[in-house]
Amino acid sequence: MKDTKSTVLEKAEKTYQLLSGDEACRGQASHVRELADRLKNQDITVAVLGQFKRGKSRLSNAILESSVLPVGIVPITSAVTKVVYGKKAQAEVHYQNGVVESVPFEQLSAFISEQENADNRLGVASVVIHVPSRFLKNGLTFVDTPGVGSFHKNNTETAYQYMKESDAVIFLLSVDSPINQIEIDFLRNTREFAGKFYFAVNKIDVVEEEELQQYMDYCRQLLCRLTDSADVAMFPVSAKTGQGVEELKKAILRDCKKSAGEILEASTEKKLKDAIDSALRQLDFYWKAMNMEYKELDERFAEISETIAEIKAEAEEADGLYEVRLNEIKLRLSEKVKALFGMEFHYDIDSLPEGIVTMSKEDFLQKTALLCDSLRETLDRILLYREENAYTVVRRINNINKLSRQLRKIKSEL
Repeated sequence: MKDTKSTVLEKAEKTYQLLSGDEACRGQASHVRELADRLKNQDITVAVLGQFKRGKSRLSNAILESSVLPVGIVPITSAVTKVVYGKKAQAEVHYQNGVVESVPFEQLSAFISEQENADNRLGVASVVIHVPSRFLKNGLTFVDTPGVGSFHKNNTETAYQYMKESDAVIFLLSVDSPINQIEIDFLRNTREFAGKFYFAVNKIDVVEEEELQQYMDYCRQLLCRLTDSADVAMFPVSAKTGQGVEELKKAILRDCKKSAGEILEASTEKKLKDAIDSALRQLDFYWKAMNMEYKELDERFAEISETIAEIKAEAEEADGLYEVRLNEIKLRLSEKVKALFGMEFHYDIDSLPEGIVTMSKEDFLQKTALLCDSLRETLDRILLYREENAYTVVRRINNINKLSRQLRKIKSEL
């Protein structure tokens, strides 16, 4: 009899095979491939999540035993910050257009501070920090996220987006504020993706022992109801003084050593369900697009053609940074398809470390033309635009129906 881990992995592999065979779902296929690889490699991610100003960055510094993350009196974190083990402390900014830039630690706030990078105007995808922390030595990835519920909508959206990537979660509460509806809603959403929770109660240094116990008892009862659990792992801590942090770290490291497979299995199963739901929604979007009136479809394809013509003309005028420009074209085309047809059109964005400039103007123009022409041909094909062959139409419809049934079957088995 196969163990559960093998079953989840096999279902992920099967889902990938199904999705990769349909151009409409290549984004979901790429995501499922990553899930399967992480499960096989036992790559576990622990994220600190919670409402803004609960002390997430300060707690992260205490856990890492290094003041690598900026903290302040106002909401600071505006971009996801990943911390991994490295013999030498260093930091790099990963931009949405694929560029990777090394930065000094003292300049990090310029990229992950809401005050200096308001609404992420710099286009930062994430910041990656390498530190020689004992906590990370066995390959664990630690993540500090923006807080939810602040005035800055972009921060909340980023936090909600990244909670889907976390395997284990440190959900941070604070004794100076009762659990509120924002935290309850965020917790309920996070439960759909994470395989393990650690509830840390911060700022215990500002209350008396009796008050702390009352707060802990109240939180435990509420959290048990919210998580449908008989008990929850709760850790009173002070990010400011370090009190209780060692107990939290020991619990996480113990679980990652003894139960990493179980945690990853649980989180992968949840994420796989979400990926299947996303693929089914994508197929539904294609149905709606295929059933547009010809006039409306003509108008939208004409707009795609205009965008492609603009991109090709701009490419002719471009001078340098061709790898970056090609990534930006991919992002632009994806956004255009989303705006016109309501569909996700996935491109892999090439990672571009500093100093990597090898593409010639000729290669850039050829790749730009291929990218644009391929998009138009793919849209024509999968949306059956002006398709007159009845057999082709019937086959496409049957393939979509078959794929939807197979995906629903896998989800029902999870």
